[in-house]
Amino acid sequence: MKLQSLIEELERQKPLKQDEPVNSSQIRMVLVENQPRFQIKENDSFSITEPCHSQIAEKLEIPLKYYHRMDWETPELLAENVNTWLKRSEKEFFIRRLGDSVRAFLSDRYRVIDHLDVLYCALNELQAHEAEIEGCFLSETEMNIKVKSQKLRDFVRHKDDLMIGGLFLTNSETGHKALRVEPRLFRVKCSNGMIVEEMVTREIHIGNGDEIYDEIIYLSIRRSIRELFGRFGEIVLLLRESTEVKIKSPQKVIQNVVEQYKLSESQKANILMAFGAEPEYDQYGIANAVTLAAQKEETWEKSVELEKLGGKLVALPMEELKALDEP
Repeated sequence: MKLQSLIEELERQKPLKQDEPVNSSQIRMVLVENQPRFQIKENDSFSITEPCHSQIAEKLEIPLKYYHRMDWETPELLAENVNTWLKRSEKEFFIRRLGDSVRAFLSDRYRVIDHLDVLYCALNELQAHEAEIEGCFLSETEMNIKVKSQKLRDFVRHKDDLMIGGLFLTNSETGHKALRVEPRLFRVKCSNGMIVEEMVTREIHIGNGDEIYDEIIYLSIRRSIRELFGRFGEIVLLLRESTEVKIKSPQKVIQNVVEQYKLSESQKANILMAFGAEPEYDQYGIANAVTLAAQKEETWEKSVELEKLGGKLVALPMEELKALDEP
């Protein structure tokens, strides 16, 4: 998704958002054409998004597997269970709606940090760093933005292997993830990215609605961007050091990585193919094979998972990496 498309979609959603604190006694699950919906304060009923169903199960302490089985097989039993535990909980919840759907079922302490505010705040700071938006992603649960800055340029192995510094920004309006600003590197030679989670900054969506606190959040976003751009040299040094950690059996390391991080056989094949295309028998070579394989993923989410795994591997302590290099 391009930046302009993201802004247009967020502007379109803005008037459709409805938030309200609601006591559990004012919430009921009802069935409409055998589909569970939430009725709030005896008003019209609203559909429930799939991610929100998981939050309902969590907040009411209903085992998720059982919750989904009731939803699929006996929705009337699901409604009975949910309504029973809502009645007994006597709690305040914070409900977020988008149009006619309930998209989040949250604690009453939830701190609202909306995508559009985060985006405009970040763009204001990014202008000062000659940064460009490489790509955007928007789902029911999160917004991601990949950023790179042409002011941050260096190399790892040799001067023709250019590395460009950047950021990966994440926000969730539904409580599924915290606001995060993470360093991301873009390798020009093979167009792959690496997200280094070990240097993440984050703000959790909890608070009391105070405007001063809101201002602190947005100042923190700008400060995080400045700080992470300022650490570009430190990250490049980390990558250079990883080239000095040699690997005896790349295939064994890749197999152990696949098993330890529960990757699929197709992901394993893509990583092996990536390593074969550019065999580098060191820690950086393994990490780079993983991030190169990320380009083969069919979804944004899976691609990002491998970019983060590459960053995790490149920062792995030597003893842990050596353990992966053993039978």
